[in-house]
Amino acid sequence: MTSSPRTVSRNFLSHIRDVVKTKRTRDRERVFVLEGTKPILELLQSAPQHIVCLVVTPTFLERQPPEVAQQIVSSGCTVHSCPEHQLAQLSDVETSSGVLAIVHQPTWNQSAILAQPKIFGLYGDMLQDPTNMGTIIRTAAGLNVSALWLAPHSVDVFNPKVVRATAGALFQLPIFPHTSLEELQNLDCVIMAADAGTSEGCVPIRAIRSIPARTVLAIGSESRGLSEPVLDAATVRFTIPLKPGVESLNAAAATAIALFQLSGLPVEGGKV
Repeated sequence: MTSSPRTVSRNFLSHIRDVVKTKRTRDRERVFVLEGTKPILELLQSAPQHIVCLVVTPTFLERQPPEVAQQIVSSGCTVHSCPEHQLAQLSDVETSSGVLAIVHQPTWNQSAILAQPKIFGLYGDMLQDPTNMGTIIRTAAGLNVSALWLAPHSVDVFNPKVVRATAGALFQLPIFPHTSLEELQNLDCVIMAADAGTSEGCVPIRAIRSIPARTVLAIGSESRGLSEPVLDAATVRFTIPLKPGVESLNAAAATAIALFQLSGLPVEGGKV
C-alpha cells in the first residue's frame, strides 16, 4: 500500500453523524452518505471524483483482497480509519459492512434535458416512504427515464434509507426536487396520471396505444394517491386493473408497471 488511512477525529465523526441524520446538513454541504462495499467500490472505479472521503474499519481492509485494499488506499480519496464500534454507531444499517463514503450530491442540467425533443419523465407527488422512493429511483434509472421531478414535501432523496434502496442508481437518474405543479406544467410535456380508477374518463393502462413524444408520468403515494390539482392537470388518467379485493399497489410497484408498459409503446408521430 502506498499510504495508510488516517485516524478519524472526534469532530469528523460528529460531522458524519450530522450528514447521516440531518437533511439540513446534507443540503448545506451538498453531500450524502453511501454505505455498502459493492456500491462504494463501483463508485471508486467509475467516478472517484464524486467521493469526498472514505471511512473504513481496520478489519474491513484486512478482509479485502490485496488488490481491493490497494485500490482503496491508492484511490486519491482521503481515507479515515475508524474503530468498529464507532462506525456501527454512525451506520444507518443494522450490521455495518465496515465502510462508508461521504459523497458529493450529483447535479443535473434541467435545461439540457428539456431541450431534447423526446422526454419520458416521472413526477412523484409527495412520495414520503424512503424505501419506495429508492426503489422508484432504481426502476426509473433502469428503464431509461429522462428525469424524475418531485413535488415539495417529498422524502429527501439523499436520506440514507433512500440511498440504500437505490443500489447506486442516484448517479444515473437526473432528479429535480421541490417541483411545484406550476413548474411541472411548464415543462412542456403531456402529463399522464396514475389514478385509482374511480374518476370519469380514467382508462385501463393497456387501452393506451401510444404516448406523446414529451410525456411525464405522475404517480402518487398508495395512501393518498395523486392530489386533485395534479389529476386536473393531466391529459390522460389511467388505472392498473387489479383483482377484485385488492385495493391498491404501493407506489414503487405501480411505478414499475406503468413505466414498463408505457415505455414499450410507440411514440406519437415517431417510430415504434
